[in-house]
Amino acid sequence: MAADDEQRRIDAILEQAIGRRLWVAIAHVHADPDAIRPHVADHLEYMIKLEREGKLWASGPFVVPGVLVGDGMTILRADSEAAARAIMDEEPLTKLNLRTYELHLWELREGRISIQLNASASSSALP
Repeated sequence: MAADDEQRRIDAILEQAIGRRLWVAIAHVHADPDAIRPHVADHLEYMIKLEREGKLWASGPFVVPGVLVGDGMTILRADSEAAARAIMDEEPLTKLNLRTYELHLWELREGRISIQLNASASSSALP
């Protein structure tokens, strides 16, 4: 298949994709768990605030047994890299230099997100 044909094929596939651009922050802990523990509630409250403001798409730690807050990933809705950095720079653990982050522009192309909502029971589930 010629390069032009292959590019047209790729373009046709990507044309259908949602192509939503988001910012992904990969956080790295640089402190002892005992230094982090007193700030976990502040961290969680900040992340919930971002969620309520519509700035947080998803966030959570990479699972390590016995570690409450360690390295993790946060996906942000932000109009620019500067806006995403401002959000992450205000995150309490980052602000206190207990962890750092790498920031990447990310495009959502594939995947399926399903949510089961039971309005009468005020419950939901991710199937």
